[in-house]
Amino acid sequence: MIFQLTFDQMVFLNHLMLYLSTIGFGFAIANALIGISQIKDLNELTLLEVKAHKRFGWMGVLIFYVLSVLCIYFAVIPRLNSSGLEDFAKGTIFWHTFLGGIFAFIFFTVKISIARFNKDFIYKYGKIIGPIGFAGWALAYFTSNIDFYFYVNQSTGIPNPYLMPNYLISILFSLLMGIILFIIIKALKYREFGGEGKAKSLHGVAMILHGITFGYEGSTKELIGTPVLYKYVFPKTYQFLERYAGQIGLNLEELKRHNLNEALEIAMNKFSSIGMAEKLKIKWLSDNELTIESINCSTAVVRSYMNSDELTGSICPWAILSATIINALIDKDLEISPSEFNKIGALTKLKIIDKKE
Repeated sequence: MIFQLTFDQMVFLNHLMLYLSTIGFGFAIANALIGISQIKDLNELTLLEVKAHKRFGWMGVLIFYVLSVLCIYFAVIPRLNSSGLEDFAKGTIFWHTFLGGIFAFIFFTVKISIARFNKDFIYKYGKIIGPIGFAGWALAYFTSNIDFYFYVNQSTGIPNPYLMPNYLISILFSLLMGIILFIIIKALKYREFGGEGKAKSLHGVAMILHGITFGYEGSTKELIGTPVLYKYVFPKTYQFLERYAGQIGLNLEELKRHNLNEALEIAMNKFSSIGMAEKLKIKWLSDNELTIESINCSTAVVRSYMNSDELTGSICPWAILSATIINALIDKDLEISPSEFNKIGALTKLKIIDKKE
């Protein structure tokens, strides 16, 4: 059944896979509990919760696909012959192969693909997509455990793992792990914000201030035009930045000693550290064109309260801040394209041009 493994190697492999599946399902439970805690609106998750949700999720992803490879290599491929195919008709193997194997793999991969490549969609329909991925993990976990404890153990003599002597202990371990991780994250959130009320209060203030920037930007452009806006906004923003930068450990004079790309990376990392966005990503398109992308910005939800026409031509404040730094470092003007907004952030294109007289 298994590629030329000794009995001891078979014991090690089966125990390893059981421990991995139990731990992996624990991460899946923790990931699901974080999502459920703000199921009405995932944008209400704090940055700390978002990071934990992603990290638990990716740990679950890694373990899920490692187990998939091990199962295919050591259990499926060896049975693809005339004498081995009949094994697939056996109850526990049948259900684990098809329900906990093929269907679980499809469910989980669909969810992961959407989460990886369409973040806006996952935030909008997370309450539907999330359970699909969790269902995939659950099917794989329960059918694999049933297969081992009620077939492999009894038919091959491979002993049960020392720490999980029976099926119920394995389930209990996963459940406790998931709940404990979830409680730890909520405790860290409470320590950081002092309670749900304060967290929502701070989040609300940030949203209001973020909304005000859009209001000022829109009215200013209508009154005095975009060129004048950029002419005065950059210097004033930089004056504030000079006073504020030290509070987050950003040395503007030190930035001038680096090339532009390094300076921007340093600045964006410092801005991310204040907790307003998970990441501020810089991507150079050419020597004079780049994009600034805010990921999991804590104030992105403000746009759900705005009409689409209010966002037309608007620019993400992070892009204005980035343009301010570029303008100060190399003394050149910038053309800023309207930002492309989504549920969790924005993408803005900047073009460096020669200074206009």
